[in-house]
Amino acid sequence: MNSCPICGTKLENSEIGGRERLICGSSSCEFVNWDNPKPVTATLVPHGEGLVLVLRKFEPYTGYWCLPGGFIENCEDPSESAAREVLEETGLTIQDHQLIGAVAPGREINVVILFYEAPSSSGTMEAGDDASDVRSFKHDELPPNIAFELHRKAIRKWFETHHGKSPVLHPIV
Repeated sequence: MNSCPICGTKLENSEIGGRERLICGSSSCEFVNWDNPKPVTATLVPHGEGLVLVLRKFEPYTGYWCLPGGFIENCEDPSESAAREVLEETGLTIQDHQLIGAVAPGREINVVILFYEAPSSSGTMEAGDDASDVRSFKHDELPPNIAFELHRKAIRKWFETHHGKSPVLHPIV
């Protein structure tokens, strides 16, 4: 962002609240680019003895598996976002989903991920939206190419908690 979205004046760096921020250079405009993180949901959906993963159709990580999820829409309740993303990507309707954690990946990735668990689901599993495939993976069937470090950690913790086993999940190189 180079120009103020309100008045078009060139943006300048300034310290506000102990951090460098882009502000409008006009003395009559008070725009500050706070650059807040984008909220995202990711949902652990048990199915049979495994967890539902989707194969990503688009970047980043095209052709890698991940938990169903995505960005929360404008004015959307986070739990509704979790249910919507699961339905759009997997064809499954989740019920009684619970927020189980919120984390930020760091490393200049400006999102906050809200992890949900959905103990029950209904519908027919079918890839949709931005997924090219969807499957339920048991502990010993997990693919080596799971995108996103925090998804791998959540999957590992789920299998440890629910099956007493820790799957081997490979980091992305």
